Amino acid sequence: MRIHHLSPLFCKPNVFTEKHQILFKRAHPGLNANISFRSLNLQTDLSLIHKWVNMDYSKDYWQMNGHFSQLYAIYQCMELNPYSHSFIGLLNDDVICQFDVYSVFADELRDHVPCESHDCGFHLLMAPNDKRIHGLTQAVVETFLEYFFSFPKAVRMYAEPDMFNLKSIDLLKKCGFTRKKMVRLSYKKAYVYCLEKPK
Repeated sequence: MRIHHLSPLFCKPNVFTEKHQILFKRAHPGLNANISFRSLNLQTDLSLIHKWVNMDYSKDYWQMNGHFSQLYAIYQCMELNPYSHSFIGLLNDDVICQFDVYSVFADELRDHVPCESHDCGFHLLMAPNDKRIHGLTQAVVETFLEYFFSFPKAVRMYAEPDMFNLKSIDLLKKCGFTRKKMVRLSYKKAYVYCLEKPK
C-alpha cells in the first residue's frame, strides 16, 4: 500500500485545536491525581523534551540526543505529518511524559506484522524519575490507551521495544500487551507487542 493512499491518523487533532487544549482527562484514584493529554507544543514543550532525551536514562533507547535544532526539525515534521502525532501527558498540571503515535502502514513496521489500515504504534518517553511515584508509568499508559481506544477506528496498538529494554517489556506485559515476534528494524532489534481493543 502506498502511503499517499492512507487516511490521516484518526487520533490526530485538527489544525484548529488549541495547542494547550486538554484532549482527554481521567481522575486516577490510586495516584490521587488527574492524568491528562494534549498535543506537544513546539514552542513551549520542546526544550524540556530536549533535556530529557539527552539524559543518561533515555539515550540508549530513545536515540534522539543531540542538538536542539535536530530535535526541533524532527517534531516539526511530525506536527505536519498526517500519519503521526506527538502528545504530552500531565499529572495534574505537571508534564510527565511524551507519547508519539504513528500509523503502522506509514512505518517500516508494516513489513513485519499483519496490520489493518488504522493500526497504530507508539513510543513513550517518561520524565526523569526524580521523585518515584509507584505505578505512575503503568497508569499513564493505561490512561492513554483508554483515550486511543475511545476512537471508533482504533482496533489495535503496537509497540516495538528494543529487545534489551526490559523495563519497557515488563510495562507492556502489565498493560496487557502480547508479544508477537522479534524483528530487525533499521535502527534496532525489537520485540513486537500488540494490544487489541477490549470487547
